[in-house]
Amino acid sequence: MMPYNECDGNCICVYCQIRVIHEQKTPCREHNCRQCGRPLIREGSYHHQLYLEKLKAADNARNSK
Repeated sequence: MMPYNECDGNCICVYCQIRVIHEQKTPCREHNCRQCGRPLIREGSYHHQLYLEKLKAADNARNSK
């Protein structure tokens, strides 16, 4: 997980996979995806890691059938 004060990196849309450069002092969730309108999340953040784990679990479940 990234330190709270680390300002480099990207904000991403987990639906469209669009990345935009993170703006210092502005949380990614305050920006919306230009394509689908959903809130962005910080790449590598706790919530992004949860999303990736969810995708991996769904893929594993699909492959075990």
